[in-house]
Amino acid sequence: MLPANFADDDRTLMALELDGVTLSMDHGYPVRLIAPDRPGVMQTKWVSRIEVL
Repeated sequence: MLPANFADDDRTLMALELDGVTLSMDHGYPVRLIAPDRPGVMQTKWVSRIEVL
């Protein structure tokens, strides 16, 4: 689960590519969540569900 302060940030995004290239499995294919000011090791890989409350 992504903490609310990151989910509510306008800069948080769902990435489909890295430098214009489709994400590889190692980088979270098919989609990876990128949240600003969150340590790299805490960036969410392999998004399997999005739930909006």
